[in-house]
Amino acid sequence: MSATRSQETLDNIPHEPVVDDRRGFRAHGTARMIGGSLIGALCAYLFVVVGGRRLGTVGFAPIALLWTVFFIVATVVLVPLEQFVTREVGRGRRVLAADRRVLVTVIGATAAAMAIFTTVTNGVLFDGNLIFTVQAALVIAGYGVMQVGKGILAGHRQFATYGLVLTLEGLIRLGAAFLFLAISPTAASLGWAMVATPACILLVRPWRHDRITGHDVVPTPAVGFLGSYFAGSAASQLMLAGAPLGVVALGGDVALRSVIFTTFTLFRAPLTLIYSLQGRVLSFLVRSNGSGADIHRMVRRIAIFGTTLAAVGGLVGWSAGPLVVEILFGTDFRPEPLVAAMVAAGVVMASATQLMGQALVAAGSTGQLASAWVGGLAIGLATMLVSGGTPGFRVCLGFVVGEVAAFGFALTRTIRHS
Repeated sequence: MSATRSQETLDNIPHEPVVDDRRGFRAHGTARMIGGSLIGALCAYLFVVVGGRRLGTVGFAPIALLWTVFFIVATVVLVPLEQFVTREVGRGRRVLAADRRVLVTVIGATAAAMAIFTTVTNGVLFDGNLIFTVQAALVIAGYGVMQVGKGILAGHRQFATYGLVLTLEGLIRLGAAFLFLAISPTAASLGWAMVATPACILLVRPWRHDRITGHDVVPTPAVGFLGSYFAGSAASQLMLAGAPLGVVALGGDVALRSVIFTTFTLFRAPLTLIYSLQGRVLSFLVRSNGSGADIHRMVRRIAIFGTTLAAVGGLVGWSAGPLVVEILFGTDFRPEPLVAAMVAAGVVMASATQLMGQALVAAGSTGQLASAWVGGLAIGLATMLVSGGTPGFRVCLGFVVGEVAAFGFALTRTIRHS
């Protein structure tokens, strides 16, 4: 009887009728979606804080790199996959029936690639412990299913339920971290906490919303859409989340890897929230068929706010960033002020670029977005290689220069396309 009541509770999670489309960004459930993203982000940071403090810079290093590689792979492949689902569902298609082969192929191939990568680099990045290979593959497979479910929810404007998923994701990961660390205080324990997290999507049964709402909708060519998006996201995430790998390439030590990882993880809060909420923006753009004037207005506002907040973020990062990192993670994790300033400013620029890019994604022009990110990556890498200084400084300088370049490329392409 209790199980029946629990299922009835989940079935009665608030959802939005189609007529609510007229309300745009004021649609019911948006506030809960934002709240869920904030709770999820806070829990993610607490997960890193708990792990870093419990294991120290050296003991935490394998999880720092596992999280880094997972974040890159998830945002390069799984987030675009979610947006593909969101776009197709928003256009009226039933993706689980029509696109099952694409979804399974992408998730399976990505999990296999993750397993191969962690096996090849096991001795260098993961202390020679093959358990991280198993965990990496399971994390990607689980999150692949979760991202598809989130795409269905966003496409059908189930924003309150989407927010619930984000909340459950953070709470399950954090709770599992406390439990598993109490049993065995090792990096592998935190890896199993990451594996358990995406099971939260099963609690809300997103597949029950997958239905046809449009007629004679021409399917988006999945290979072209996803292929270009993967390429652009790969360039974006190599800049954003590949900093610890850059430190390795430039000869930085294990402790510096953890310092750079925790600094980037803490300061990319705005972009983490955007990844959680961009389905809301994409759903609006797909359903509203926004005019060129609407897109121009949105792009102008993003450009103005983005450049202003980047400057403010750099100043805040310089003055308060090192202290905040030290308070949260300990003295050993404290970054240099200039490093903190560059990371803060670069993340804000990346957030602005990601938001502008939603207009290109809604139009199916992912190739235009990809060229902006690839151009930014090329400039960033060149800067990192030719600049002088410590490995940490060179990585962060390349990051902020690359993000500014990508922002400029995306701005011109979005305006020209609209």
